[in-house]
Amino acid sequence: MPEVFVSNYMKQQRNFVKYRREKSKLARSAPKDAQTGAVEIAKPLNLAPFEQIKPNVLVLAIRIKESSNATPQAQKILIQFGLKEVNNAVFIHSTPDNIKALILIQNYIAFGYPTKQLVNDLIRKRGNLKKDGKRVPLTDNNLIEEILGTSAGVICVEDIIDAVVNCASPDSHFEEVRQSLWPIQLHPLRETSTKGVVKHDATGADIKKRNTKVVKGGYLGLMGDKIDSFVRPLI
Repeated sequence: MPEVFVSNYMKQQRNFVKYRREKSKLARSAPKDAQTGAVEIAKPLNLAPFEQIKPNVLVLAIRIKESSNATPQAQKILIQFGLKEVNNAVFIHSTPDNIKALILIQNYIAFGYPTKQLVNDLIRKRGNLKKDGKRVPLTDNNLIEEILGTSAGVICVEDIIDAVVNCASPDSHFEEVRQSLWPIQLHPLRETSTKGVVKHDATGADIKKRNTKVVKGGYLGLMGDKIDSFVRPLI
């Protein structure tokens, strides 16, 4: 119906305004030299505390919201990171370029700093490799050596975990491992009501406690160390 197309167009325009605001905010927050006015890439961005992402650390990003009405620019960043579907999770090294990209798409994802134990559980229980465009489970070390042995010197699951955790190390081969890993698919988030059984105000009928699937999120943006408790029930 025409109303649907008009509604989708208006939503996309609103999302584009948000994207443009985030991009202009990044341009304003870039540190500049007092004398020359040149942008200093090595210094952190002048953002609010709840938007300050630690540089040169491992970040776990989870897709929370759908983006059927997202701007093409945000869609491109999400696809580059491998966050094509809701509940997809990927590991990202927080370089200056990746930090800017995460801020631009923070309205669609939740991200934070995972512990080594969480990385270990995600890779062992949910990890898959890419081979000839297909998803292959991480069950055979011979397969890992075949895919990553020559390019990164990775021959077992433990080597993959070490490469991901030590992403800041120059000899960790994190980028080769990240490109070979299939995006991790998590369980959908489910929440429970606080009360077991309640009565409807009008009819007096009993409303039983039930799980409700979260559709629009509520866990967006930088979560910091809380990402561990958020992701663990979804593995």
